[in-house]
Amino acid sequence: MTEETKLLNLIDLANNLTRDYDLGHPTVSDESWDNLYFQIQELEEKLGIYYKHSPTQHIPYDVVNQLNKVEHGHKMLSLQKTKDLSEIEKFLDNSDSLIMLKMDGLTCSLTYIDGELVSAETRGNGIIGEDILHNALQIRSIPNYIPRISGKLVVDGEIICTTKNFEMFASEYKNPRNFAAGSIRLLDSKECAKRKLSFIAWDVIEGLDQYDLLSERLAHIENYGFTIVPYVFYPAWDAADNDVPLEDMIDHLKIMAEKDGYPIDGAVAKFNSVSYGKSLGETSHHFKNAMAYKFYDETYETELIDVEWTMGRTGILTPVAVFKPIDIDGSTVERASLHNVSIMIETLHGYGWKGQKIEVFKANMIIPQIASAEEDNEHIKMYFMYPYTCPICGSGTVLHQENDSAFICCDNDACEGKLINRLDHFCGKKGLDIKGLSKATLEKLIDWGWVKNIPSIFALNYYRDEWVLKPGFGSKSVDKILNAIDYSRNNCELHQFICALGIPLIGSSASKELTKYYNTYENFRMAIDIGVQFWGYDNFGMEMHKAIVNFDYSDADAMVQSGVITFNSTTQKSNQENTLDGLTFVITGKLNHFKNRDAIKDKIESLGGKVTGSVSKNTNYLINNDKDSTSSKNKSAKTLGIPILSEEDFIKMFGVE
Repeated sequence: MTEETKLLNLIDLANNLTRDYDLGHPTVSDESWDNLYFQIQELEEKLGIYYKHSPTQHIPYDVVNQLNKVEHGHKMLSLQKTKDLSEIEKFLDNSDSLIMLKMDGLTCSLTYIDGELVSAETRGNGIIGEDILHNALQIRSIPNYIPRISGKLVVDGEIICTTKNFEMFASEYKNPRNFAAGSIRLLDSKECAKRKLSFIAWDVIEGLDQYDLLSERLAHIENYGFTIVPYVFYPAWDAADNDVPLEDMIDHLKIMAEKDGYPIDGAVAKFNSVSYGKSLGETSHHFKNAMAYKFYDETYETELIDVEWTMGRTGILTPVAVFKPIDIDGSTVERASLHNVSIMIETLHGYGWKGQKIEVFKANMIIPQIASAEEDNEHIKMYFMYPYTCPICGSGTVLHQENDSAFICCDNDACEGKLINRLDHFCGKKGLDIKGLSKATLEKLIDWGWVKNIPSIFALNYYRDEWVLKPGFGSKSVDKILNAIDYSRNNCELHQFICALGIPLIGSSASKELTKYYNTYENFRMAIDIGVQFWGYDNFGMEMHKAIVNFDYSDADAMVQSGVITFNSTTQKSNQENTLDGLTFVITGKLNHFKNRDAIKDKIESLGGKVTGSVSKNTNYLINNDKDSTSSKNKSAKTLGIPILSEEDFIKMFGVE
């Protein structure tokens, strides 16, 4: 192997690893990635060769003034849709097909000339879309350059945000699709890059015409570095004679989507023969070579009664739709969050009006949401009013715009609503988890004048004698609360404290991530003071950075400096906690004991162990309940002499609960 060939192989490996990382399932450690990067860098300098698709050749960020409209080189029509599985089965009888996941994102078309990405366009109306090339160049699952190909290549697919990456922005956006659509339209590509979007390819329009089967075309572009849509083959015979029922195939795809964190809203049946599909023609709305099976949540029609505004701990007023009660899945539903002003206006076509017909469903059979609402075409309806005053304190409100989302906030820093929600979060399960300090109890403590801010919680012992005389309390219950307060301040983890502060966008996982870099509160505050760029950390975007540096830490500083809060050491572990120190595990296959892979991964890491995605000579154990499996990970483990443990073996060997 020549050194140039070695360089190309290393670049391909690096790009594949980067793609896996952005899709939420990294397969190597940061240290391994850095070593690979340095190897590439050294070879490039030695040979004097710098390929466009090398990770060392970063595409510069770009800011555009607007998104230009562009006419597509091919029609990007919609899909024929159904929610009746029998219609899909009837459709599939005509020819061998692929059943693929229907991604819930933003359709995009990519054009390459001689291997270089020259165009990226949104679907738009199917004829004219928007030019998003500046942002597409920053999505690492989109190859910027494909070596060793010539001519024109056109690939269609979906820009998505995985559910894992969406967790950091869930408070600002309705769902991953809205987030992806808003992010890819940002004018600043640097901001878009922080959103960690992904591209899933599902069709090759031009460039591989020598291959008639779509499966062959997808296989080729996968070798080019694309992530292709998960699919299964479906032969053209009667569904009743098929070895695997169509419903089971779709269930299998759903499991794959959940594993990879893909947002989906259905499945697509598409004929594998491209020529046969083209021969069927098209309508003005859709091509006849495919049909979508939608995973519809059943919707129920009702009427809007009112829009109420509730306050969160940061003072943001959240619109809540109140409607005529309806029964969904055995429970009565009469309220649904509208999330923020932008989503409300989009959903209700404005601020809504009394009597407006709306469609309601339960997302994931749990959370009520409004699917659609009638439009006011007559322009005579009396719309509900914008909240010019805070419903809690009566002070004025202000409208804040953050990227493509609008929020209404109370302008009064001393608003009691802000205080009670901030205190409730600090004392609640996501904070210090102080037993007995419910929201109702906190409201009473505020009314009595004993609690004016977070630090005053830790001075409540001064009011004990007076407190035990209050109705509904007594010495036993008051002492129990005071003991819980005392326990929380003496047994506080740093990540728990940071989360409890209620910094916008900084939840439990982000707080834990911060404590990986800063093992003391003082170091964390110093990082803010010296201007550390938090958006450069894994899973941290610019908005999270702004939230961290703009937060008021005066109460937190006072509690730490006065010794009110005492942190547990993050560097000292008990013998039990060190059980798996120095051991590296790989997990595969179906789990029986643990709820999911994240659960067993968290357990291993809590005991000092490490979990990676692939088997290597550095792996100590492979956990797989099916030891006789012929999977690649089992084969690798056996080849390298790495023990394969079942969950039961793992639990018994290491005394894991």
